[in-house]
Amino acid sequence: MKSLHILHTEAAAGWGGQEIRVLQETQLLLERGHRVSLVCHADSPLETRAKSIFNLRFQLLAIPMKSALSLKVFFNLCRYISKNNIDVIHTHSSVDSWLGGVAGKLLGVPVIRTRHVSLPVNDFFPNHLLYSYIPQRILTSGNMISDVVKQIRCVDSKKVISISAGVDLSKFNSGVSGEKIRDELKIEVDEFLVGKIGVIRGWKGHNYFLEAIPFILKEIPKARFVIVGDGPGFKEIQDKVRVAGLDDKVVLLGHREDIPEIIAALDVQVLASFKGEGTPQVIPQAFAVKTPIVATTIASIPDLLGNGERGVLIEPKNALSLAQGVLNVFRNPEIANRLVENANLFCRKELTVTQMMDRTISVYKEVTTSFLK
Repeated sequence: MKSLHILHTEAAAGWGGQEIRVLQETQLLLERGHRVSLVCHADSPLETRAKSIFNLRFQLLAIPMKSALSLKVFFNLCRYISKNNIDVIHTHSSVDSWLGGVAGKLLGVPVIRTRHVSLPVNDFFPNHLLYSYIPQRILTSGNMISDVVKQIRCVDSKKVISISAGVDLSKFNSGVSGEKIRDELKIEVDEFLVGKIGVIRGWKGHNYFLEAIPFILKEIPKARFVIVGDGPGFKEIQDKVRVAGLDDKVVLLGHREDIPEIIAALDVQVLASFKGEGTPQVIPQAFAVKTPIVATTIASIPDLLGNGERGVLIEPKNALSLAQGVLNVFRNPEIANRLVENANLFCRKELTVTQMMDRTISVYKEVTTSFLK
């Protein structure tokens, strides 16, 4: 296959699983010898991290993408596409999907749209055009998101393809040690460490995680808890920890880059989201590291967890169910071990970055080939 020039667009101003995946796919495409241009929101965390990519086949363009109606941004984007022989435009958020998608239609460049979250889509005119008329293919990060997208009017279901987030086994694997993290947190050998990793925002379920802690402590007095991540809800959760008198039990680490080591340090990892998830990256990462996972029955998570064969499923918005899920892991180490072995095998077979990129590049090849006919 000839080398392609892929233009990724991402208007999001935050930093979470979606932006991480865009950056990861950019780096992996470069490793495979493709050219990549990344157009992202100016002064965003994605811009900051993308600046560290030193590759002659990579170009970064950071522009303010606050509105899909910005003619200046639109014309700048059209000019960039025209001058740089772009083969595929791959859009990710709503604003950049309008800007990049319309530019692609105007200039005759195939467009791919990825839907990363399982939140409902407003399919009224003209919003449905982002999924029906503009893109040649719609990628989703989970089967449930695909089902949501297929319900949007005028969407051809044959053009909707689910490609789950993949995990880099060179970074996340069962050989990673969590000893340094446990030393940092002063976790004793007989203490049980429960963690939650991800952006701190309302629908991620941090409130239910905190509400579950007293139930867990009743049976495991020596349990300790760690919350990893930053976000709009950080201060609120920090205040709630203090008000609940849990300062000696709960540590908020903020944003960290040493996620493999943190996951390895945990005795159990919790995902408490009650909406919005596609394929949360922390789940395949936990699979790879062999850390037991307790997660809510939303979106594609039940499928990902093999309906309970690869992790413990709990009810969303239910602190007692969350606590019970953690306690099930604590009480049944043999069952927990079976779950992580099943999960690790599944991860290595189905959820690697190699497979993710093979499938993604296959879609690129398909749309560029069909576009030339």
